[in-house]
Amino acid sequence: MGKKIRLNEIAKELNMSPTTVSRALSGTGRISSKTRQKVLAYAEEVDYRSPSQNRQQAKKTSSSRSGNIAIVLSRDLLYESEFFHLCLLGAASALADHGYETLLILCNTNEYGPLMPAVEKRMLDGVIFTRAIAHEKSFSYLKKNHIPVVVVGSGVKDALMVDTNTALACRELSSSLVNSGCRNIAYIGGSMNYNVNAKRLEGVLMGISDYSIEPNTNLIFRDVVDFESCRIAVENAIQRKADGIICCDDVTSLWTHEVLTRAGLSVPKDIALASCYDSNDLAHHLPAITAVHIDARKMGIDAGEAMFRLLSGTEDRSFIPVEHTIHLRESTRIKAVNSYYHT
Repeated sequence: MGKKIRLNEIAKELNMSPTTVSRALSGTGRISSKTRQKVLAYAEEVDYRSPSQNRQQAKKTSSSRSGNIAIVLSRDLLYESEFFHLCLLGAASALADHGYETLLILCNTNEYGPLMPAVEKRMLDGVIFTRAIAHEKSFSYLKKNHIPVVVVGSGVKDALMVDTNTALACRELSSSLVNSGCRNIAYIGGSMNYNVNAKRLEGVLMGISDYSIEPNTNLIFRDVVDFESCRIAVENAIQRKADGIICCDDVTSLWTHEVLTRAGLSVPKDIALASCYDSNDLAHHLPAITAVHIDARKMGIDAGEAMFRLLSGTEDRSFIPVEHTIHLRESTRIKAVNSYYHT
């Protein structure tokens, strides 16, 4: 969702006077048909609405609202990470404070079929997505139906985004491994359909390059989505003498530690381990695993509050930033040169 445009900005863009633009939009006054059509076409392109149109729309909307907000979760991720549960709870609590009910809708990657019945029955006032998907098709569908969208994530169009600076966070994380003594760092990432995974990889590579170290492309593993694909990636990383592994999230980090343990390797004595997303499981793991920490519940609350402001007409931002911190833990506290790396 872009910044709201004003009448005088349209006039400046079209090299016309504000009076001419106003007459064209209102359909009154002496102006040529060609000029009127030019103004109307541009106004539609930038989604301009006059103050009177906004008042009429608000009045119409307030009387026809359902009081329901959909929160969309991906089926393939629902049971894996605590992030989505915390985000859902945060958004639902914020919306409840403003009198809205929450509808939970499960969708597979890049599909909007499950949304259609609720949209067609006019059961939704807005939709919150808990993950940003590359080339998401549902946003344009919802826009055509005049339903506002908030996304917990970034890199999307036609939606208000709530997110941390993922690339910067992962850059700081990989820098911490280099500072711990790692020089041959592997990255194990999830599905590249999700924008966050592309940003995580981008940040990890920047953090390594910041120290004039050339990232080892043979240690970059994408689309790791289950334990078996993780096992293969970790075993390849071991064979290629990785001295540190950064995983895309908490679930992948736990899988990775299990594979390392089965291989007889100790974290952090033999190899460092870190995660691009933190969780209680990582904080209480043995050893505790270094991770990027983001308050998922607060992200959900921010998304719910943003949706309320959109519906109230008081939100004109396209991006709401969320803070992050790096929680350094035992898994990256390397006290000596990794033994297996030099054998």
